[in-house]
Amino acid sequence: MLIIDDNSCLVCVGCLALCPETALYHDLVSLKVRQELCSDCRFCVQFCPVEALSIGPGTDGDV
Repeated sequence: MLIIDDNSCLVCVGCLALCPETALYHDLVSLKVRQELCSDCRFCVQFCPVEALSIGPGTDGDV
């Protein structure tokens, strides 16, 4: 499950272009994720310059 820290996110939208599933979108106020489309590939997490994105509980491979 992708978690977005709205307090840290700069809404630079660089992660949108990286998402192979188009799970991320911008609603003119903040970044949003369609969890049902997110494959937990972590491309967006690795790209984020302010570490506003993270993978949380409910992800395959979590212990």
